[in-house]
Amino acid sequence: MPDVIDKVMSLLNRDGEGESEKDVLLKQIAKEVSQNKYAKFYRVRQQEADASLGQLFYNLYKFIYPLQVFFRDPAKEARIRQIALEAFLDRKTMDLIKKMSRDAVNERIKSGEDIVKTLQEDLAALTAGFDSPRIAAADKCYNLIASMKQFVFFDFSSAIRKFDPEFKEGDFLTQLKFVPVDVSVLASDLSVFMSVLSLAGKDDDWKTVFEILKYCKGGTDVIPLAQWNNVLISLADLKHSRIFELLGRLATGNPVLEIKPSVPHEALSATWLERKTSEIREMINSINEVQRQAQINSLEQAVFGPLTVVRLNFYTPERGKALQERGVEGYDYAMALNHLIAYIQEFLSKEIQELCDILLVRGQWTNNAASRTMSDAFHTVVDVTAKITELDESLSEEGSNGPRLKGALLRIDRDKTQNRYIHSIISGINEEAEDIINTAVPALIVVAKHFKMLLDDCDKKPFELIMNWKELNSVTKVPMAQRIGAVYKKLTLFIQLMTMEKDPVEE
Repeated sequence: MPDVIDKVMSLLNRDGEGESEKDVLLKQIAKEVSQNKYAKFYRVRQQEADASLGQLFYNLYKFIYPLQVFFRDPAKEARIRQIALEAFLDRKTMDLIKKMSRDAVNERIKSGEDIVKTLQEDLAALTAGFDSPRIAAADKCYNLIASMKQFVFFDFSSAIRKFDPEFKEGDFLTQLKFVPVDVSVLASDLSVFMSVLSLAGKDDDWKTVFEILKYCKGGTDVIPLAQWNNVLISLADLKHSRIFELLGRLATGNPVLEIKPSVPHEALSATWLERKTSEIREMINSINEVQRQAQINSLEQAVFGPLTVVRLNFYTPERGKALQERGVEGYDYAMALNHLIAYIQEFLSKEIQELCDILLVRGQWTNNAASRTMSDAFHTVVDVTAKITELDESLSEEGSNGPRLKGALLRIDRDKTQNRYIHSIISGINEEAEDIINTAVPALIVVAKHFKMLLDDCDKKPFELIMNWKELNSVTKVPMAQRIGAVYKKLTLFIQLMTMEKDPVEE
């Protein structure tokens, strides 16, 4: 065959006194067709496809039409994919899948189960269970269904109309009048038809396929399996005869035309597992977020009680939500930044500052470096107040960001490029807010650690950090240990709150 191809490619368009090799090869193909078992499909002298070929397409179309209607239903397709997989899964894997359904997960949450941990374990077990011969069999079965669909959705109507232009799709009542046609008009139809004949194979488990289709149709057959098997035998015979291959070469005028079969290779199990994994991870993230928000609410109540925590005018959760409703980025750290300035105003600048003044100014420290470290950390937190106010005011109508953001939002409906501009503004603001939080929280941790050391030092004999605890206690109505303990407790709760609000939920 390679020698023939080389000759044809070199002489395909060469003119000469005699016939070209291309013409010679095409005549040989025509002769081969005339000696073929299905020679009736081609009229050699007229170079026409016989009406009997049109009748073949019509008979096939009429038979598979119920399948075509069935496969057009998107709900049926989704059901087929599910059943084709489940038909090959063992009971243990099926139990795992049911255990991870949304309804089952909701029931497990109500029972108080550590659902996130068990969902992660169940997902790992499911993934491991998908590495088995059963899964390979499911993929093979689904690809058999895919090859059936590929054949069923061949455009039989187009091929039939070449023989009778009056034919209407799905019409099997009107009497047709098939006539021979120039074989060249069938070139594309023959090529596609040859490519979808991959289903005419051996040892395929069509019984399981038809059981799946029957189940998805509510217990009734779409078409009879026995008749389908007979059609497959006929198609296999046609394929073996090479009649369509030969007619395709004559129709295209290409004596070396080769049509590769279109064989579906869809990894049903991998696609399903990927989708299921994504679904479970979404559930885990959703559960984590609910639990995270509940913890945040609890911490907020423990720290602030009935106090109003939204202290800023522009960088607020409400305004951030309004931006998201416009389809742009919101204020990622609005709640955290409002909590931070509220804490500074209500606690750091009052009780904690008063306590620090007593400890750092009146206290006789044995380690001056420790007192300086605590003092520096305290003032680092106080100093971010100005930065928070500056960030918030930048979003006002007189600020550096407010007018730009407002103008871009007014234009966004008619100019989608504004979305990117808005993103750059808000991203910059969020980054600035994050930097403020990343400055304040570590400093708060340092302050908290020193309060803990001082709380421990109150009970030591002899004292190690501050030598004059007795004197310090004399200047306050409430004992220093009690005041430090209360501040330390609330401070650690606030640090937890800030950490949870700053960091996203981990998958």
